[in-house]
Amino acid sequence: MFTLMNLDDTTRKFMIEEIELANNTSNIYFSKRFNERGKSEWVSLLTEAARFHNEHWLAYQLEMQGMMKGIEGSRTPSGGYTTKHVPNTATETMAEGQFNRFYIMALCRRAQTEDGTNLVVYRAKERTEHRLESDSMIGSLDILPYQLLAELRSVQSSLGHSLLKPNSGLSVRLER
Repeated sequence: MFTLMNLDDTTRKFMIEEIELANNTSNIYFSKRFNERGKSEWVSLLTEAARFHNEHWLAYQLEMQGMMKGIEGSRTPSGGYTTKHVPNTATETMAEGQFNRFYIMALCRRAQTEDGTNLVVYRAKERTEHRLESDSMIGSLDILPYQLLAELRSVQSSLGHSLLKPNSGLSVRLER
């Protein structure tokens, strides 16, 4: 579970606004592993998690409500096609990545409105294996909130963003 240092009512308000904006501009990420129920209920679950809960609750809901496919198609190295089971970590990876995305966007908004506030990268979830790239970002103060916000508002650029790499455990916090 993530330790999100600034997950308070102010941050949650900004998260909900960002989810609504993303939904209205078709910038919500829908996993290709979602089944029909997952596709139809994802935004409302994400919003409820932002309003009252956390990424752990969101992953649990995805799992317990059966919102992911059990099997998916995949290309083989030889160019053929096969089916395989969806990894049992798919719900956790999806929930963590997207909850963190909207959390970071909310903190970007806060940093822009609260004078003298910077964003700092930190490890919000411990991992047994660390990527060198992720470790090198920890403690970084050279984050421009308006630039990061613009990058994460686009679903395409957010998917490859270094702060949101699957299983990195990275997030940002406010520093005054």
